[in-house]
Amino acid sequence: MSTKPPKFSTIGHSLTRPDAQGKITGTTEYIPDITIPRMVHAAPVTSPVPFGRLETVDPTPARSIPGFIEFIGAEHIPWKNQVGVIIQDQPLMADSVVRYVGDSIGLVIAESPTAAREAAQAIRIHIDPLPAVFTIDEARDASGPFIHDTNLACTHQVVNGDAATELDQADRIIEARLSTPFQEHFYLEPQGCIAIPEPDGSFTLIGSIQCPFYVQKAVAGALGIPFNQVCVKQAPIGGAFGGKEDIPSELCARAAVAAYHLRRPVRLVYTREEDIQLTSKRHPFQMHYQVGVMNDGILVAAKVLLEENAGAYATLSTVVSYRSSIQALGPYRVPHVDVVSNSYYTNNPPTGAFRGFGSPQAAFGHERMMDMIARELGLDPLELRLKNLLRIGDTTVTGQKLMVSVGAEETLQRAANAAEWPRKVKSASGSRYRTGLGIGTIHYGNCLGAAGWALDGAGVKLSLARDGSVAVAFGLVEMGQGALTVVQQMTAEALGIDPERITVLPTDSRQVPDSGPSVASRNVVMTGNAIRKAAEALLPVLKRTAAETLDSSPESIKISGDKAIDTSSGDFLTFDALAEALYLNNQPMESLGWWHVPRLNFKPETGQGEAYFTYSFATQIAQVTVDTLTGQIAVDHVWAAHDVGQAVNPAGIEGQVEGGVAQGVGLALTEHFLLDKGQVISDNFTTYLVPTALDSPEVTTQIVEAPEPEGPWGAKGIGEPAIIPTAAAIANAVSNALGVQVHEIPITPEKVLEILKHP
Repeated sequence: MSTKPPKFSTIGHSLTRPDAQGKITGTTEYIPDITIPRMVHAAPVTSPVPFGRLETVDPTPARSIPGFIEFIGAEHIPWKNQVGVIIQDQPLMADSVVRYVGDSIGLVIAESPTAAREAAQAIRIHIDPLPAVFTIDEARDASGPFIHDTNLACTHQVVNGDAATELDQADRIIEARLSTPFQEHFYLEPQGCIAIPEPDGSFTLIGSIQCPFYVQKAVAGALGIPFNQVCVKQAPIGGAFGGKEDIPSELCARAAVAAYHLRRPVRLVYTREEDIQLTSKRHPFQMHYQVGVMNDGILVAAKVLLEENAGAYATLSTVVSYRSSIQALGPYRVPHVDVVSNSYYTNNPPTGAFRGFGSPQAAFGHERMMDMIARELGLDPLELRLKNLLRIGDTTVTGQKLMVSVGAEETLQRAANAAEWPRKVKSASGSRYRTGLGIGTIHYGNCLGAAGWALDGAGVKLSLARDGSVAVAFGLVEMGQGALTVVQQMTAEALGIDPERITVLPTDSRQVPDSGPSVASRNVVMTGNAIRKAAEALLPVLKRTAAETLDSSPESIKISGDKAIDTSSGDFLTFDALAEALYLNNQPMESLGWWHVPRLNFKPETGQGEAYFTYSFATQIAQVTVDTLTGQIAVDHVWAAHDVGQAVNPAGIEGQVEGGVAQGVGLALTEHFLLDKGQVISDNFTTYLVPTALDSPEVTTQIVEAPEPEGPWGAKGIGEPAIIPTAAAIANAVSNALGVQVHEIPITPEKVLEILKHP
């Protein structure tokens, strides 16, 4: 059981989101709403073939389109024609080879979006096709021509003990091949940005972006100018889910190249169809599990091969491959392991960051295996998990000993109690409607982990005005997840003041240091700790000034409840009066806070050591009803228990879980992403079925608090854990209902009928 956390004045309370009113009234301005004087419009020119040598690009026909201004291609890039996020494998604009349908050849610039798109269609392109590969098997087995120097984008492994020997000595070996699909982010607002050339030679980028500092680096690299000449400002984001981590660097750098040559602001906004064809997706996985287990249910060894479809460029595949290898066996004790994770280039659109970074795929693997093992041994799936679950003092498959903040067992027990497990479980029968219950239990490494440790720092600037108001600039972003609310709460808690005093500023790269990417559920942990550091620098000044004003000592001053209180006399200053006193006495009224994840001892060659500094844990139990006549599946209810360390904003956590579950329902059941030789054919809401409110189940959320000492006020991440167990729990529930094991998702009605026909 988790330790009951202390009560705080602001932390742990549900606050109204400061951005809510603008979004629900329609007054919030997104990129398409923003107009800059003399602004022109860009449209992408892209490859119509999946793989080939780019021979010629002829813009002559486009010049006759009214409003046409210029075609911008690779030859216009002033400096580096490279936009790879981690591996430098992706040209900003193709100059010799195209690698997927949608690969960038350039931009057409025109006076209107309509003219730009008409002119883009008129550009003549000649490409000499090459043999393309689209599946993992084709990419792995190809003898050439390779998409890059090789078709293997990256590889990771986790090796501990002697898996081969221990598998031979296990009572049983349970084996399965499993697969997960592409998934499209389908954020409501497509990708967009505006590039503005400034009179002093610098550039301002305004974009719908998750990672301002990625964009800063990409634009500076393309233009050959210093980072401090690139100011990146985040516009309000209409959804992201990881899809606006890597791609905005491409859009912003291309638009900046156009603005560099034209000396006019350039706006580039994708249409829905362009966005789906050109941007990154969730990685499809092929997984081969061999798990050795004793007859009593104790796991002893496992050999796992994970293979991922990286698409045409690596983008974030190294991160996905790393994380999935670390989490391939879930929150369980497995003393002997051999995990290999390989990502392969194909001639599909790139696959990159998507909520969970490979964890939902890995969870589908390890949780399907746990249910299949339970079935083979005749054990209750809950009992099997409890036998093997990580607890305080246990060691992960990477050899990391967990000594604090391990809420796995509590999440499992609380979800099971809420779902009344196992009373509601119904075995398959001859009736048309069959009900099943399934468990998904996971762990999730917070922040970037050992592989991304160098980027795992974040900054905050606190600015106090003489009227007592406080402005907070932070280096991560609000993208719909409620960051503005928790930043406001954490600042109020750190300074002992009312949240209403605090304004959280839009992210601006000139306000704070490079704080890394807004990914991996980093915001609460990174920003919260940076806020505490900034407050630690400012509070002594506040207390000293209050002591001088109240004729006391700084040691007797406590700032709480929006007052500076002399604990020895009971006298106090309002925070307004304290701020005025600072101003009149020329005291510092601004502070910078910086926090970095503790150094991690990890050996990448074996995957052994401290993979992450802490882990979030979660259990979701899904109840489904399967119509065996039509194949339709309804998710009736999801009971979700999440260990968040310390809840900062409980209402925000509930919203994250409900949204994550809905997205997980899509991954499990409805979102069938279809490609034909690299061309997306499910490119709109009628062909790509995102769950609606009617498809979303009732969700009962249980908040588990197992405080993390390194987390701010004990908090850990929730954004990505919210989706990770869902698809696995649903697949387990469907398998339970049908009495047949499901090996792939999405579980469409056609697949259900096929399973019933050929169990």
